[in-house]
Amino acid sequence: MAIDLRKVEPLGSKSVLLEQAIKKNRGKQKANGASYLEDIDLSDMLNPDYEWLNQDKTALQNLVQQMDKAIAQLSEQMRDMGTQTRHIEQFSRRSKAQLEEEQALLFKQIQTLNTILKRQIAVLDGVERQLEQVEIRQMSILPQLVLGLMAGLASAVTILVAAPWMLKLVAGFS
Repeated sequence: MAIDLRKVEPLGSKSVLLEQAIKKNRGKQKANGASYLEDIDLSDMLNPDYEWLNQDKTALQNLVQQMDKAIAQLSEQMRDMGTQTRHIEQFSRRSKAQLEEEQALLFKQIQTLNTILKRQIAVLDGVERQLEQVEIRQMSILPQLVLGLMAGLASAVTILVAAPWMLKLVAGFS
């Protein structure tokens, strides 16, 4: 005799499974008119022990609760990380904008300093050229003064030396 176990739930012990299968087949046997249970000896069947099933159920419930807590913590951490990421991005954008402003200001200051330095160099070049011209003028005036003094002295000496002869010469013509 074949027992159909496809519609039996496999959560019980073998005796429980057998009992379920017998109950399902009982209806079929009554339709045939035979008493099926009278032929089977049920005295050796043990009472099903469902304590392991309760323990497994409790363990599974605890595991599900732990998993729920872990998922909740992970979700909270992900939200916190998202918030932190947004804060970091905002801080990064503000810092970048501030850095760009400071760089622009620094470049303007560098341009100003370059312009000032160019003007100072131009002024110093002009002053140097003027000093060179003054030195050249001083150099050209000094020798001229020296030459003039020497020429004047020479002519004075010549006049002094030649004066007595000139007086005689002028007196001789008169």
